[in-house]
Amino acid sequence: MLGFDINPLTLRLVKTGLIYVSTNPPGATVYIDGRMASQKTPTALRDLHPGEHFIRIELNGYNDWERSIPVIGKKATVLANALLIPEEWPIKTISKGPYQNIFIAADNILITTNPILKNIDTFHTAFGVEKNFYEKKPLFSANSIYAYGKLVRLYNAPQSPFILLEADIKTKHKFLWINLKDNPPVIEDISDLFFEIPNLITWDNTDNTNIFAFNPKNIYRINIKDKAIFHQNANFLPKRLNLHYIENQQEQFLINDKNDLLIRKGSWIQIYPKENFGDPQMYKIAKSNPATNMYFEEKTGELFYIDNEARNLCAAQILPYHPILNIPIPETLRNEIETKGPTTLQSNGNTGSNKV
Repeated sequence: MLGFDINPLTLRLVKTGLIYVSTNPPGATVYIDGRMASQKTPTALRDLHPGEHFIRIELNGYNDWERSIPVIGKKATVLANALLIPEEWPIKTISKGPYQNIFIAADNILITTNPILKNIDTFHTAFGVEKNFYEKKPLFSANSIYAYGKLVRLYNAPQSPFILLEADIKTKHKFLWINLKDNPPVIEDISDLFFEIPNLITWDNTDNTNIFAFNPKNIYRINIKDKAIFHQNANFLPKRLNLHYIENQQEQFLINDKNDLLIRKGSWIQIYPKENFGDPQMYKIAKSNPATNMYFEEKTGELFYIDNEARNLCAAQILPYHPILNIPIPETLRNEIETKGPTTLQSNGNTGSNKV
């Protein structure tokens, strides 16, 4: 497997190498130098002479993946989770808008906002083997005292089931603290805890009692349970407090086991396979409203966004539902990698990294 072979031109023994190939999605056919491999991905291509070998990967419904891959004697060249680009991205409309933005609460609740509070919707996602389900519920009933208020801003924190709405309701400026895990959601008016309108509000998802309000010159810790306000020293903010997330909702995601980058440039959502081997290329997926947030769900491989025309909530299937499959590395190959190190392909086409 990682041994010797006879060079037919020189009739001398040469040290052979190996290419390990896995793809997302798996089950693709691999051709090496025009010959079809015996196994579909993930697979190991063995007994390869040192030098460049042309790899082509084919899967029905996806564009072919083609590259020249270097092989070094007594080394394993690892091509991990090569992303196969579909011929057409699967995109579906989850709910018709018009929506103003999209946010995430906890790990399975999407919130789509609208300037009118009664038109704010929540989507509780349930993940199935064949398809996903989205249970749509209005955040406020039509007869709620808050229903016809106007949203000013929504605050959330990563993985927290709470959101904070800043809204104008009739002639009053309100702050509503909402627990989305309860059914129906529990809404608490905490407006009396704000003596001035802050520039930013955030909290640690492990502590849903205290929130932090930032003003131009001061920081305040607000204890919702005790209805108390404390002046907060910036040097003693919780380490887990993620201000960057609050100020800049995620515009890019590392996906496919962090091998590829999902970004938005202008109104286009694009994917950038990082394993480009000196051939960088962006692939366009869909148009989204550039003033809105995006959210990538790792469990299903779906990207949620507000489209650029009707402002509907849409989902693009970026990765397959099933997890990335791997095959056990043979013990002899494992020993080779541990003792001498593999050859991992880099984005510039170079080799020699010590990482699998």
